[in-house]
Amino acid sequence: MRLFNFICAVLTVGIISNPVLSEQDMTPEQLEAWFNDDKSIHPYDRKSDGGVLVFLAKPPTKRTPHSSNILTVNSDSLRTGWVEVEQCHAGLDPVPAVEVVYRYKEMRHLQVVKSSGIGKVWVDGQTVQLEEVKKGASLCIRTEARIMVQLEGGRYVLFNGPFQRRFLDSYFPMHVTLVLRYPRDELELTEVLPRKTDGFKVESRDGEINLDAWFEGKLLIRAEFKYKS
Repeated sequence: MRLFNFICAVLTVGIISNPVLSEQDMTPEQLEAWFNDDKSIHPYDRKSDGGVLVFLAKPPTKRTPHSSNILTVNSDSLRTGWVEVEQCHAGLDPVPAVEVVYRYKEMRHLQVVKSSGIGKVWVDGQTVQLEEVKKGASLCIRTEARIMVQLEGGRYVLFNGPFQRRFLDSYFPMHVTLVLRYPRDELELTEVLPRKTDGFKVESRDGEINLDAWFEGKLLIRAEFKYKS
């Protein structure tokens, strides 16, 4: 049985993270050869090692899973740290079983909003369990995570990530889009890291940040704000 473990952490945070594959009676070398075989159901032709973040100026020509995210910061978030998280995974790999693990330090109200091309899906603690996943399947969830931190001097910082797509010790291409909404009457955006570059678009306006990333490795997003006096 092939089992993938997608860790969406902070998550340490996160999003699709850490696929761990196991196959009965196969060595790690055989598994990786299977994983990279263009004739297999997982036709990945590139990999990066060590988790070093590399943005891709040109999107891969082969199918790449996409994680779209909407984070909503409201007035209560400034006091409590709780942020609304909506996340959808599209283009999932066809496998018998998938486990989506959310490793936020603090999270609540995890629920599946919508799914397609999945035989069975259910929430178990801080995980979403999937069975009979078909090629191109999708999954959407909603939860709340405590990822807004108040600093001194009326400053706030929000961390989201690391986003990663990993197999054994190798990292593979991933596409992440993120919309971060915040109360524009109360907060002013001061910085977003990483800074925009080829393969990482950052667009901002009062009350909203839009990010679009094609990358390999680990992507951690940091947004800093100051309170409007």
